[in-house]
Amino acid sequence: MIRLPNVLTAAADSLAGWLLGGGSLGEAGRWAPLAIASMVLYAAGMALNDVFDAEIDRQERPGRPIPSGRVARSFAGGVGTIGLVVGPLVAWLSGSFISLIVAGVLAAVILAYDAGLKRTVLGPGVMGACRGLNLLLGLTHTQALGGPVTWLAAAMYGLFVCGITWISRSETESGRTGNLLVGLTVQDLALIGLMAAALQPGKYPNPLPGRPLIPLEGLLVLALVALAVNLAATRAIYQPVPAVIQKTVKTGILALVWIDVGLVAAVRGPQAAAAIAGLWVPAYLLGRWLYST
Repeated sequence: MIRLPNVLTAAADSLAGWLLGGGSLGEAGRWAPLAIASMVLYAAGMALNDVFDAEIDRQERPGRPIPSGRVARSFAGGVGTIGLVVGPLVAWLSGSFISLIVAGVLAAVILAYDAGLKRTVLGPGVMGACRGLNLLLGLTHTQALGGPVTWLAAAMYGLFVCGITWISRSETESGRTGNLLVGLTVQDLALIGLMAAALQPGKYPNPLPGRPLIPLEGLLVLALVALAVNLAATRAIYQPVPAVIQKTVKTGILALVWIDVGLVAAVRGPQAAAAIAGLWVPAYLLGRWLYST
């Protein structure tokens, strides 16, 4: 119900934001609450998503926990509601009141998305805003949330998620490629923007001395992400059936960790990026056994 493989990608966002802002992995008392808050909020959002979609799922996905009867709708609603309250409080434990504010805004946007905006034309953009805010949550210990270059990174990250969401709108249908084409176009535009953000390591808070003008390791990771998502989306466009489209969505979701890796590698170097990459392994392994879409 909570899409456990995806929950780990949420932790990667806030940890990446922390590192992009010049934070150290040694300060676990500050970044760990942010990562935990991200996971709690993501899990809460997924639970509430299934609560609000219960009637639709009875028709399209009867095997999901609520329509199958394995989880009571009231229980899922309680879990989701508690998570939206607890998440911001956990973020506050990092020692920043701004963390509480950003996490609170994130919780409100999650609720608005689940409660109705997801079914409107605004839905993909709102979902993208959720993940962009999640990246910014890791930057709440920096002045002005890191400044323009981190805002660009967060905005392009959110735009990439917007593209995933457009693709996911067709994951229970066959023969329709419109959303797939829109989603892939949005993802590619976002990746161009993310590469632009990666090319400015000196403009991030507390820049590391000696970083190359062109951070090849970070750009290489982002290029590989672009290759993976384009191959997956192309397969779905040529074979637009639910199973293939759902694999495309899953590819996009797991690619989020690697986008975080690419940005951190460009700005802070491969050693810091390795900490983010470590989160992909359990997310991938869990994704082989649990559904992510």
